[in-house]
Amino acid sequence: MTKKVKEAMNRQKARRGYLHAAVPGALSLFMMLLVVLPVAFGSYLLWRKALKDPQFHMKGDTLALAGGVRECPESIHDLQAIGKSFDGRSLLDPRLLSDIEKRYSESYWIKRITVMRRHFPNRIEIGFLIRRPAAQVWSGESYWLVDIEGRLLPVEGSRHPFEAVPEIIGATAGVIGKPPAVGAVWADEGVLGALGMMRSFWASPLAEQLPIERVIVVGGIYRDQGGGEVARRRRFEAVVADGAVVRWGTYNERDLEGELTTGEKLWQLHQLLLREEALTPGICFDVRTRLPGFTQLPHPAGWADDGLFR
Repeated sequence: MTKKVKEAMNRQKARRGYLHAAVPGALSLFMMLLVVLPVAFGSYLLWRKALKDPQFHMKGDTLALAGGVRECPESIHDLQAIGKSFDGRSLLDPRLLSDIEKRYSESYWIKRITVMRRHFPNRIEIGFLIRRPAAQVWSGESYWLVDIEGRLLPVEGSRHPFEAVPEIIGATAGVIGKPPAVGAVWADEGVLGALGMMRSFWASPLAEQLPIERVIVVGGIYRDQGGGEVARRRRFEAVVADGAVVRWGTYNERDLEGELTTGEKLWQLHQLLLREEALTPGICFDVRTRLPGFTQLPHPAGWADDGLFR
């Protein structure tokens, strides 16, 4: 037998061996598919049936708020409406959580979603931080609600003040600019400065002793002690409990050189409250300089804008 014939026979044996090995492998795969495919198809049919099962359908329950939490009625109404829009959606729907997150994230009331979980058979647990009204700004013959960051909340402007919300008003027309679009920050020096001053009050021990009812924004020019003009800055006067007034001056957010810091003004106000004169109804606390004291000036809203920082 020649060498070529032997090589041909060996190749033929190798092919037969490959075929013998391949046939059992293909047969095993076929048998496995015969088992897996019916199971997968049956599971799909069961899942489709479960999607229609009423016991897994959400009922759109009303929003439950933690005890003691105060929200404005408009936020509760809007957030409840979003929850009820998912009536009838199955808890087994794989897109349910992403759809809910998207809808709530689009709300101007929601600052951040903190948690979202399924609770079988038909409830979803959602936790979020809600933007709350921090102040109402008078502009364009209406009051507008803003949160602590100065974002305009989705509440229609009102010609009458909202209850239990501090006011921010201009001492003269044009001191406060027009409101922005809903959800945008009110980029106005008077509004943002007033909110900054209010945050300082609320973070101090004076918050309960001198609750702020109104902040009056006064326009004008900030001058140094020599009378030279430095910058056009807004000044702030806070009307607090019992008609008392705090003459704050400029809000020094960045602790500018030559100006009192916010901490220094709060300390001076604290020292003034320890004095007997602080009990006088309608007293005016003046903390704009390093020589704090009391004044008997008219209500800030009646002051003329003389353009001077005092």
